Amino acid sequence: MIEAFNGWIIFILYLLNLAGGGYYAYQSVFNTENFMDKYGIHKSALLPARLAGSFVLTTFLMGLYIIYRGGPEGTWIYFNILFIQSLIFTVLGYISVNSEVAEMEGVEYTPEGYIAPAIFTVINAILIWGLSDKIYM
Repeated sequence: MIEAFNGWIIFILYLLNLAGGGYYAYQSVFNTENFMDKYGIHKSALLPARLAGSFVLTTFLMGLYIIYRGGPEGTWIYFNILFIQSLIFTVLGYISVNSEVAEMEGVEYTPEGYIAPAIFTVINAILIWGLSDKIYM
């Protein structure tokens, strides 16, 4: 398995990326109310929060599938979607955290809204680079 990911470093980055996605998938799909309370989101946004979480859960499940199928060969679209998704959320997170909405009573935005996706963006860029000989087969 390690060889399928071009060594330990890329495999560990892959697992970190997968664990981060799993954490946010769990929080937004299965622990939704507590997740929303953490950010001061009204309970009426339960369905949209779970909708957004369903996309994260999907990429998490696909990430598990890549491990169990024997490696990332030919999965360029998966890695590119993760990269683009995290890049877009980095920008949107920064805009949101620094907007007027963040100053409203009951809203508790923190820099996590753009720092976490920025870290995922960097990890995904490294994964694409480190696995390019496999994912573009």
